[in-house]
Amino acid sequence: MSAPFDLEAGTREFYRDAQYYDFEYKNRTGDVGFYVERYLEAGDVLELAVGSGRIAARAVRKGARVVGLDLSTTMLAQAERRRSLLPNRLQSHFTLMQADMRTFDLGRTFPLIACPFNAFQHLYTREDVEQCLASVLRHLEPGGQFIVDVLLPDVEFLSRPPLRWFASTRFKHPTHNAWYGYAERSAWDPVGQINQIWFRFDREPGETWGPEQETHQLSHRYFSPPELEALLHYNGFKLAACLGDFEGGPLTSTSESIIAIARRKGE
Repeated sequence: MSAPFDLEAGTREFYRDAQYYDFEYKNRTGDVGFYVERYLEAGDVLELAVGSGRIAARAVRKGARVVGLDLSTTMLAQAERRRSLLPNRLQSHFTLMQADMRTFDLGRTFPLIACPFNAFQHLYTREDVEQCLASVLRHLEPGGQFIVDVLLPDVEFLSRPPLRWFASTRFKHPTHNAWYGYAERSAWDPVGQINQIWFRFDREPGETWGPEQETHQLSHRYFSPPELEALLHYNGFKLAACLGDFEGGPLTSTSESIIAIARRKGE
């Protein structure tokens, strides 16, 4: 039996403060360059779990046309703010909509569909994955590509003592404009291959703005490289390439991510 994690909270809570999300990942740029280059090559792109538009808005600014889907209303609102900062002539090239990446139906196809930054890891069961891949297949043009990146399972990280708090650092919270201490804990379910993380923010003494404490959850389902390839294979795809970093390097035991580039079988 799988551990009784709150997967609903783990899917939504981490994304409810889009301003903090962008603050946390402001220095993550490697994947942006990787995806922007491919978005420009394709021209028209569907991005699943577009989030705050961190990747999509940059690609649109450079000339791509992107349709972005996401479940989170707060992340979509942040993406809309990014869209509004684009030149007027480009704003219509960035379309946003709320949708589930398992069951979306747009009535059109794309030469490239992408699911960046571990969003695929919110598909917690085989049925979730199969629904998503079936929807991707319906929306993929002949000869098109599906690109997805997920975290390579890190045995040392996943084997940390369960539910023990690990203190990290202090930072000035961009939403509350106050200093907070940060800590996290996690627990690994080896049956469901799901890791549940709790992020805790404690307001420092003397600060008066913002809540005294906040806790957000994040759920990630992990995939081994052979498992990811098999899921793609048995759901109508063939793996065209499997990279280990966003510079195009090979997948190795020290890679942080698995970047899978897939095509429809038979093409």
